[in-house]
Amino acid sequence: MMSDQFTIVLIHGHGVDASIWKDIYAGLVSDGPVLKPDFARLTQYTTIEGYAGELYDRLQQEGVRNVVLVGHSMGGYLALAFAERHPEMVRGLCLFHSTAFADDETKKIQRQQIINNLSLTGSRPFLETAITNMFAPDNRERMSTQKQALIDQYSSLPPDALQAGIRAIMSRPDRAAVVREAPFPVLLVAGRHDQLVPLEKNQELADTAPGVDLVVLDSSGHLGMIEQPEQALQALHTFIARL
Repeated sequence: MMSDQFTIVLIHGHGVDASIWKDIYAGLVSDGPVLKPDFARLTQYTTIEGYAGELYDRLQQEGVRNVVLVGHSMGGYLALAFAERHPEMVRGLCLFHSTAFADDETKKIQRQQIINNLSLTGSRPFLETAITNMFAPDNRERMSTQKQALIDQYSSLPPDALQAGIRAIMSRPDRAAVVREAPFPVLLVAGRHDQLVPLEKNQELADTAPGVDLVVLDSSGHLGMIEQPEQALQALHTFIARL
């Protein structure tokens, strides 16, 4: 692999797997090599740094030296941890419905309750709520077929893998400085109706990091790759084209 080439790495979020990128992946292959690693069934990590180390090892095995990281939700947390540890490998970073800020104490308590509930009731009840909440309110009925298909598909994720991911999310540090001090371009893609990562969080981050671009998907919640795939893809094309 030549030093000026880069690989686009699509990193999925919590409660879904790499297949969430299906439509985006198909549209990005014209921009260069694309990988979409899957971490959804791993149970051995309880920190974001652990997952980021797994990503690094997989990229080493593939001989990948330069990357453009596109991280959805929890995938954005992985991307930030990776970029903090291996900035020399990163040509660009996109936080896709994600944030660089840590959880507050209220959020941590909510996440601990979810971990407890997963032990009692299994994956499906959690995912029925979580995936519904990922869609913008106006899209929940309009896209009910897609929503139900995702719930049915991801209900097979093991409860202990979901719990591992939540523990990692809970314990992550604030990495806003990674964005503010990034030696590479950073793009924030946000949903105007995102109930999980409010637009205000992205706006706050963009306001404190002058070199950061913010693209708002006006009809999306937390799943722009499904709710507005063409607009999400265009934002990524535009970002990648200038790297």
